[in-house]
Amino acid sequence: MISLRSMFVAAIILTPIPVLADVLGVSVGGGSWQASPEGDIGRTDINLESTLNLDEENNQFVFVSIEHPIPLLPNIRLQHSEMEWNGDALVAAGTDLNGTPFVSSEQVAVSLDLTHTDATLYYEILDNVVDLDLGITARSFGGEASLIGATQQEAIDLDAVGPLLYGRVGVDMPLTGLSAHMLANWINVDEFRLIDWAAEIMYEFDLLPALDAGLILGYRSMLVELDDLDDLQADATFQGYYFALQLRF
Repeated sequence: MISLRSMFVAAIILTPIPVLADVLGVSVGGGSWQASPEGDIGRTDINLESTLNLDEENNQFVFVSIEHPIPLLPNIRLQHSEMEWNGDALVAAGTDLNGTPFVSSEQVAVSLDLTHTDATLYYEILDNVVDLDLGITARSFGGEASLIGATQQEAIDLDAVGPLLYGRVGVDMPLTGLSAHMLANWINVDEFRLIDWAAEIMYEFDLLPALDAGLILGYRSMLVELDDLDDLQADATFQGYYFALQLRF
């Protein structure tokens, strides 16, 4: 998915701006999300903060969206979000991440990686002062959770692809360059619940005749509940403020 994103960005850079403006609406950007973990993971409800000592981390993300005038065909948005935490902790005997409890207390290296890539297909339902987009997202996780000690270790791969419902609503504030948006991805099935939402304010201004720049300040929260999905249990939330820069052709 990283190479796919790179191809999109390269295509945008190599295509003359007037051609893009006449045919497509293209936005590219990226930023940093100060995400703090809360909650538990594993079969014995291992607390991410008090037990594993995981704290706020700056995680990077990039995105590109392409909108077109062709009826019935959906628009597309791609986003890649890093979500990585690393640390050290003392785990007690009996601590169980995915089925092999530690037989004694042990100092471990902690790693939690929920990095993921979203491919979203959506339709513009409203496109005036109030904007409304609805669609579906395919989210691909590529990470792991691990507790690595000197005599024992537990690790589990977090590789999965799942569908999510997608929605985005926004309102423009005429003559100010300001707009406010809320967006969310959501799924709730038997053993997997994910609610990923964000609220943001953007200030947009003309950078070049055919290029607008936007400064974005937002807050994102991602709730993950897993009930023994692929040997992993979790009830955790990752949330915090983010800042991003967007370029729109």
